[in-house]
Formats: sequence, structure tokens, C-alpha cells
Amino acid sequence: MALAETDDAVAGFISWNIGIKYRHGEIYLLAVSPEYRRMDVAHELCMHAMRSMKVSGVDVVEIGTGGDPFHAAARELYESLGFTKIPLAAYLKRI
Repeated sequence: MALAETDDAVAGFISWNIGIKYRHGEIYLLAVSPEYRRMDVAHELCMHAMRSMKVSGVDVVEIGTGGDPFHAAARELYESLGFTKIPLAAYLKRI
């Protein structure tokens, strides 16, 4: 986990896992306070996590987000970092 701090406040944080799959890492939590969005905080947090994972031997990093309009900025960020969107089907059923 890493924090981005500015002016004695937490601007954002990121958490990641490594070792679940061979040479595979996953960024599973990324959040930036609304007042610090669109200021490269998320970009720098992702770069920090990926550098850390690379040092640990990770070759492939996974990150996910929603497909709704609210998450459009996250998708834009991930694509700008070189992530490739893959087709995925998820199904839910209320029982």
C-alpha cells in the first residue's frame, strides 16, 4: 500500500497484491480524494505500485474498473498507462 500526501492531507492511496498468480500483480484499490483528481495523483500512485511490483519480479499487472460513465476517467487513466482492455463477461443472479 502507498499513500499520496499533500499539505498534511491524504490525497490518495493504492493497494496491490503480488504472487497470487506466477509473475502477476494486481492493483486492487486506487482512490483519490475529489479535490486532487485530474492532478496526476492516480498516475503517480500507479507508477509507484508498478515499479514496486517490477522489482519483485512481476511481469504482468492487472487493474479493473467499472464500465459505467462514472468510471470513464479511470479507464482513460489505465489506457494512458499502457493497460489493454480485455473483453470480460461477468454474470450475477439474485436467488
